[in-house]
Amino acid sequence: MEMPISTPSAQGVDPAGVAAFVDALDADPRLEPHGLIVQRHGHRIVEGWWAPHRAGTARLVYSLSKTFTGSALGVLWGDGRIGLDDLVSDHLPELFDDPAIDARTRRLTVRHVASMASGHDREMLPEAIAADPDDPVRGFLRIAPDAEPGTLFMYNQPPVLLLATILQRIAGERLVDLLARRVLGPIGVDGLRWAQLRPGIDLGYSGVYTDLDTIARLGQLYLDDGVWQGRQVLPSGWVAEASRVQTPNPERPEPDWQQGYGLQLWRSRHGYRGDGAYGQYMVVLPEHDAVVSLFSCVEDMQIVLDLMWQHLVPAMSSGTTTTTTTGSAGDRALAARLASLSMPTARERHGGAPAATSLAGATAPIECAPAPAGTPTHRTITAAVVDRGRLTLYEDDRSLGVPLADEWSPSDDGTVWASAAALDDGRLVVDLVMVHTPHRLTVTLDPADATFRATFALMPLFGAGLGRRITAMHPPAS
Repeated sequence: MEMPISTPSAQGVDPAGVAAFVDALDADPRLEPHGLIVQRHGHRIVEGWWAPHRAGTARLVYSLSKTFTGSALGVLWGDGRIGLDDLVSDHLPELFDDPAIDARTRRLTVRHVASMASGHDREMLPEAIAADPDDPVRGFLRIAPDAEPGTLFMYNQPPVLLLATILQRIAGERLVDLLARRVLGPIGVDGLRWAQLRPGIDLGYSGVYTDLDTIARLGQLYLDDGVWQGRQVLPSGWVAEASRVQTPNPERPEPDWQQGYGLQLWRSRHGYRGDGAYGQYMVVLPEHDAVVSLFSCVEDMQIVLDLMWQHLVPAMSSGTTTTTTTGSAGDRALAARLASLSMPTARERHGGAPAATSLAGATAPIECAPAPAGTPTHRTITAAVVDRGRLTLYEDDRSLGVPLADEWSPSDDGTVWASAAALDDGRLVVDLVMVHTPHRLTVTLDPADATFRATFALMPLFGAGLGRRITAMHPPAS
């Protein structure tokens, strides 16, 4: 069930505008793009990957998972098995048997929890876990809202976990299984994985591992009002309901985070989107009949949207199909640009010489211990050993080995890709890309004092479907 393939110019998109967007992503040191797919008029017109990232690799999409939860809500809403204005207590009555539960909590509806309008004024996950470590949903319900539900926007996780619990209760199965049957299978997707709160309960607010093709297909499904190749997959009317403003949020500082929130979707200055921490995007542009999907590692996600509006949207604005020689030449130039994309290697990022040059005279393994206490370093790694052109990192009884090569090279299991360089001061620096996550870890070894430091470019959100061990940063088994 392949997506139709076309070129930008054939679908009325200026390839120079796409190239300008790619160039802008590459040029900004604050941004680390990993993969890009653009679709217009139902055709895939752009696909590019920054090596070592590549097509077909499932990765943690963080809060973009919420759009999958919202899709499950849409399925059950279309079946008539849940109403948006149903009381939460009607679906989970046993969690409301405590007379101390606040009256405002008892007025919570499905719409409130799906639209980030529970009435709480802060991120509630730590408090919910503290209130009941064994059942954060029950813990969340014990904490009184600060305002009447439906009157205050606050983006936080427990309402979505509560929603996921309701949906799985109604469906009688995990969200991942419901979606596989009703949504993902029909649009040509399989193999999606979802981290669980406990056996049988998918996180809902995070934890989905999937590839960028899945995100692009889901975006196309939303763009086409839930229809896929003539089949109504999401119920008619769901996309309009989910993508309209349910909860205003004008107090947010970022312009694309103050356009209002729908049902597990954000409104944007152009269209609407699902997104996840550190730059995972599904941007739906109905006014241009287009979908833009992007994987990246970026702290300030507004920057990417600004560049999208600056370069991509104007490239689509004419809507004119171009088959001229100029258009074809632009398509060819863009295709060549996309084929050459790569993340900077360790030498390109940090300088220095090839690691092999530095290690040429080594006759014994170089064994390094973690940097002293108080020094920033990822503490699950207990030892780092360089031997015969390889780096092995140890996490107690587990280990991960990577080649110390100039170019990006994979670990034995393919979960991590590495690039190494020898710095002028004698240290060895190795960048490790965890391709099943947005994250990059830099390990710097100092043979002079036999220590190493390991630091993430952007710290992972541990507990959002991701454990702390780098040897386990890959999709769950099921």
